[in-house]
Amino acid sequence: MRLIFLGHCSFYTISNFAEALKQNLKNVRITVADPVKPSGDELTKEDGKVFDEIITLPSKRNIKLSFSDKIYSLKEIIKNKNKIKYFLKCLLFLRLKEVKNYINGNAENHIYAILISKQLENYDVYHFHYLAPGFLTLLKFIRKDKRVLFTFWGSDLYQVVGVENYLKQLEAFKRADIITINTVEMKETFLTKFGRMLEPKIRYADFGLNENKLDLINMKNNEQTISDFKKKNSIADDKIAIVIGYSGSSKQRHIEILRILDKLDKNVLRKFFAIIPMTYGLQFEDKKYLQKVKEECNRVGFDCKIITEFMPQEDLIELIISGQIKLNLRETDAVNAAMLESLFAGSIVVNGSWLPYRKLRRLGIYYEEIDSLDDLRNLIPYLIENFKEIKNKTINNPPLISKNFSYSSAINDWIKIYDELNINKNNFKNVPAIT
Repeated sequence: MRLIFLGHCSFYTISNFAEALKQNLKNVRITVADPVKPSGDELTKEDGKVFDEIITLPSKRNIKLSFSDKIYSLKEIIKNKNKIKYFLKCLLFLRLKEVKNYINGNAENHIYAILISKQLENYDVYHFHYLAPGFLTLLKFIRKDKRVLFTFWGSDLYQVVGVENYLKQLEAFKRADIITINTVEMKETFLTKFGRMLEPKIRYADFGLNENKLDLINMKNNEQTISDFKKKNSIADDKIAIVIGYSGSSKQRHIEILRILDKLDKNVLRKFFAIIPMTYGLQFEDKKYLQKVKEECNRVGFDCKIITEFMPQEDLIELIISGQIKLNLRETDAVNAAMLESLFAGSIVVNGSWLPYRKLRRLGIYYEEIDSLDDLRNLIPYLIENFKEIKNKTINNPPLISKNFSYSSAINDWIKIYDELNINKNNFKNVPAIT
């Protein structure tokens, strides 16, 4: 099977996924288009070894037009009833710059369509990751007899807004053979937004957690690691380390949380140290966002530290283990790996009740939950004053996380999905048309 990953191909998630597929799926060749590291760094040769091929999709910005391209474009405009109307209107009002841009734009679109169609023609399954409208435009260049798999990541369902965007997504979902989500709540949100006629296409699947990483967490998970981490980061041994979020995205609500924590009693403020990991995600934020978080840290009445530099895996493992309380209170989510890793490490995780985590409850995984950020005013003092007692409640979390979210467990759902696509490749187009 020739498989290609398209869309937002975040390197660490996609590479771990590809490695697990290759270990469990026979005769699969995996290509990835335009993978990106969250840090923005370039991929190394070592990074690329897990894939059979890494390709760069053509960009309209790199297309250089010849005179013959422009002549072809003009002829094509003249033959098209819809295009010629706009073209003649621009000529009539002597909008010569618009005429030129229209000819050039039409030529670029034509050349781009040829390039992208040729590049995407030789695959069996097209697996789209992160279903924001901008990533779905490639669908029109994929032949109708090809199999298409869509995977929601979270924000692409919860944070894409606007009727125009919904319509673009809906058209794409009509084309998809299978659409994967990872929680019941996400499924209900999807069907409510886009229609229950799409339910036959839905399958449950999760990327799972890298077992090598879990093994490292397990190996280093002890009091000495926590003590060494605190010493390295100038954290007093008797202070509880509270980790706020897991990335530099403002959706982690760093500033709001810092302001609420600052309102706690001074006796509580002296007992914890806040750590804010912002090693990736800042590239998508306003340039002043990091500075705003720094200013808030300087203002509050408790100790805190922002981490922005890339962390080697060993340092990251130490942070996961040493985060004694983890605040996972972002606006939307689809069961992120960082939160699961903290649960596996034995952290007391605080999740928002608005997040789709009922699956964790059903599995018996322990975590604290709040209905609003303001609830931290009561919860944090309670957690700090009763830390050892509450910490004991996390004792069953590691085996439950490993059993239900490691790749050896999660990959089975994906194998079934890919097998289904291969076996029933002509039987997916029977979902009723949407009118």
